[in-house]
Amino acid sequence: MRLARKIVMYLVFAGMLLSVYDEFANYMENGDDFKRDPKVLYEIYGELPIPDNTNEIEKKESIRERHSVSLDIYYCTRLSKEQIKRFYIMYLTDKGWKQIDKQDGNCMVLFKKDKWKIAVQDENEKYRVNIYKIYRY
Repeated sequence: MRLARKIVMYLVFAGMLLSVYDEFANYMENGDDFKRDPKVLYEIYGELPIPDNTNEIEKKESIRERHSVSLDIYYCTRLSKEQIKRFYIMYLTDKGWKQIDKQDGNCMVLFKKDKWKIAVQDENEKYRVNIYKIYRY
């Protein structure tokens, strides 16, 4: 019984050490970015243009401290997928965003600048612009 108790205590201690190491490694890689990134997120959002014949429907913010920050903006439009894609390619590449080829099924186009990404995704009868940053180390 005492041996089992010692093993459990060592496992708990090892888990605590791994957790502290994880936080330390994250801090060394990302510093205090998570404190200023919500402001940066809304600065990027404020600079995004809205295409003609398009209306913003809603915004959803998600902030997971030291893990990720993101803002989903939903739009209703009469533009085709190709017109939306061309609009964002033209605008964002002019602003220094690099287009990335990696895309999933509903992602029309993906951009990266520093550690930030913008994904333009197709939704039924609307589309979504996702601005996000994921903290990795």
